[in-house]
Parts: sequence; C-alpha cells; structure tokens
Amino acid sequence: MYSFTIKENGADTNVVVTRSLLALAGIASLLYHGHSYYLVNILAAILLFSAALFTSKLMFRYKITTLSLLLIAAVLVLAATLFIPFAALLILYGLLSKKIYREPVVNVNSAGVHITKVFGDETHPWTAFNNIILKDDLLTLDFINNKLLQLTVASSNHPMDEYSFNTFCSGYIGI
Repeated sequence: MYSFTIKENGADTNVVVTRSLLALAGIASLLYHGHSYYLVNILAAILLFSAALFTSKLMFRYKITTLSLLLIAAVLVLAATLFIPFAALLILYGLLSKKIYREPVVNVNSAGVHITKVFGDETHPWTAFNNIILKDDLLTLDFINNKLLQLTVASSNHPMDEYSFNTFCSGYIGI
C-alpha cells in the first residue's frame, strides 16, 4: 500500500572502498615491477594515489562511475606490474558493485512492514511495533523490543501524505 525508497550511505561506502582499492593498487604498482622500467611503476603509483585522493570528486563532480575508475586503475596496474590478477580484482569489484547494490525500500501494507536492504530482506508483523510515524521525510519504526529505526525517505516527485500514512499505521498498531 505504501512504499518508500530510503536514502542510504551506500555511495559513501562505495567511495571508501574504491579509494582503498586505488591506494592498494598504487602500493602494488610500487612493490611489484614486471619489467626493468621502474619509472612506469612510479608514474602508475602517482596516478593511482592521486585518483585515490580525489575519488569522491571524480565520482560525484565529474560523474565517473566506479567501474570506469577501476578499469582505468586496472590498466595502470597491469602496465606497471604485468600481473593479471591485480587488474582482474579491480575489474571484478567494479562489476560486482553494480550487480550487488539494490535500493533500500520499505513497503508498508496490511500484512506488516517489509524492509528490502542490500544484504537481505526483513518482514515484520504489526505486532512487532509500538509505533510507526512519518514526519518530514523521516520514517520512524518503534519496535516493541525497544529497537528504534529511523530512516530518511528519499524525496520523490509525488510527496507522501503523512497524515493518511500515520492514520493507516495507527489503525493496525491499535494506538
């Protein structure tokens, strides 16, 4: 009956992991040299460390995707180390980051509350809640076991009628 897309910090986590992978690729290009031209390794390491330093700017301001950034890093690592597994790991993470990620969604209906997350789903019956409130794009789920979950609802083109949602929920909870 009601469905909410939840704002999540998945993008921030993706930046941290990508930054870490780029820094590790820079270290690998310094430590493992596959040819006698060590200058190639140093240049690759400088580029990889620079990309690690400016990852969030590259991803958000210049709209470079994680996969594109890691593909470029994989080419640099392969050119520096001549070792395919390093490059393959970078590409694999870039591909998996797109496949694994699912937008977190909360569905509220007569059966209860169903929360879809990146790593699994949860369904809670109405008897598990003390209260459920939507106020100013903040969905608060107050569980009977004293667990409190507050989720920021992503703004949409058609805003939710808070009063009707709160009335719907209070009818099932029995407040």
